Amino acid sequence: MLMLCCNFSRWGASETMALIQIFLSVISCFIAVYIPKKIAWEQRYSQLLAEYRGHDYAAAVMALTMFFNKNCKNDVNSIEKEYIKIYKAQFKYQFGLGEKPLTSVQNDQNLHFQRRLLNQFYWDLDLCARSLYIGKKRIQKDFTSKEANMLKVLYYMNIAAESDEIFMDISTDDRLPPNPKSTNVRIKDIYEILKDSKSYVQ
Repeated sequence: MLMLCCNFSRWGASETMALIQIFLSVISCFIAVYIPKKIAWEQRYSQLLAEYRGHDYAAAVMALTMFFNKNCKNDVNSIEKEYIKIYKAQFKYQFGLGEKPLTSVQNDQNLHFQRRLLNQFYWDLDLCARSLYIGKKRIQKDFTSKEANMLKVLYYMNIAAESDEIFMDISTDDRLPPNPKSTNVRIKDIYEILKDSKSYVQ
């Protein structure tokens, strides 16, 4: 320690200024990288919160809740069969069950599109939870364990949506290898985060 102090005392003004400049350069680089990314992630998260309070999200949650309560009778084992039934009814023309395309069902009334909307929302929410700029604790503070209950239903709906009756094979002879990561990878991750959160918003 004494030797270090002695060496430091022998430094001239130029060496001291050089050390200060290096230190300031490091801080400047950190700020130049951190602040823009922090702002970008904050904007992304604010947009998610705005969607969470919006009409489309509320309509999708209501549709999922009604589907599970009314159609599935709160039985997860009924989700796949009931989801496929509703899917075919809402896209009956595509399945050769109607003479004209079903144009009366708008996106906010279509269970398939509502499921996709919720998937995209929770996919983005999981990315925010994994980000150093937002993090899991903040997600758990802003959301409740009730979302985790809904994610269970969404998880089973995604399994139904990827069944052979809906997710039809449109590949050619030159097939790409199957992607092992489905939508449910993110849904499962964000479920694990939200199931441990409080039942109320902090």
